[in-house]
Amino acid sequence: MHQRLYALLICLLFSCITYAQPYDLVIKNGRVVDGTGNPWTYADVAVQNGRIVKVGSIPATDARRTIDATGLMVAPGFIDVHAHVEGSLEAQPGAPNFIYDGVTTVITGNCGGSSANLRTYFDTLRLMKTSINVGSLIGHNSVRMKVMKMAFREPTAREQADMESLVEQAMKDGAVGISTGLIYTPGTYARTPEVVNLAKVASRYGGLYASHIRNEGQNVKQAVQEAIQISREAHIPVEISHFKVASKPLWGKSTETVELVESARREGLDVTVDQYPYTASSTSLESIVPSWALADGDSAVLVRFRDPVTRTKIRTEMLDGLAKTCARIMNTPLFPATNPILPSTV
Repeated sequence: MHQRLYALLICLLFSCITYAQPYDLVIKNGRVVDGTGNPWTYADVAVQNGRIVKVGSIPATDARRTIDATGLMVAPGFIDVHAHVEGSLEAQPGAPNFIYDGVTTVITGNCGGSSANLRTYFDTLRLMKTSINVGSLIGHNSVRMKVMKMAFREPTAREQADMESLVEQAMKDGAVGISTGLIYTPGTYARTPEVVNLAKVASRYGGLYASHIRNEGQNVKQAVQEAIQISREAHIPVEISHFKVASKPLWGKSTETVELVESARREGLDVTVDQYPYTASSTSLESIVPSWALADGDSAVLVRFRDPVTRTKIRTEMLDGLAKTCARIMNTPLFPATNPILPSTV
């Protein structure tokens, strides 16, 4: 008698556990892409307490809510490894522009620009309870600006040490690595050894090196080689941002830049690339102004632009750069000295 009662109680206990803890959500009948590189497969996906807890054949009765995904793909949230959300995410913590594209995690701080104090930045995001996960690189340009302002020179030993300390603190505060924007000031003033030594600090903390490389046009091969050199010397994985050849006369030469990456990987280096799926780009005016003209702060820049001789030199260099890029893309003649497209006050 007692044994039968005991067995009944056990059955009731397990029955209560089963029905007291159903899955919050089961997505049924979808084609599941699990993110590992495996082919998709038909399966159900169970979610409990905000986490995927089971993938397989799951009865609909095991869930409080079900979604029929027949004919649809089911995948983990996408990770956008190249974002610039500083400022914009604070304005829209719900991040609908990412969520509606299936992106649930972003990496910001790319192209050398990030918050200089990542601990404060992350604390702010936590208080806002953003809808997406956010990781950040520590930007080399931001670090250099904090230590050296807009100085157009190599750092002193003390300045290099100060920059390395800032990178180290950022890594301790949760940075996933360091980024450079070697086409932007003040990053364009940095020579390779400066970047290598900063990357070594990130490497010690398991970080990676993401780079908007120094040139994406005529000297793109040398720029890719520099990124690979930094990976080799700093013993750090490198991600080359928006990997492309941006000069029309060089279209087709991407086979050579891809071979540089593949050769480095055969060597054992962890070199990867990312790209955006459209034939356009977005950048700032400073990318076409000669970098020497932007050195040493706003006051020095104004002096240069107000001096007629220096202003003419700046204008000539800008027109020459545009001639080599835009004119070839549009298949138009090189810009003359008095180009009607640009105002004479440039």
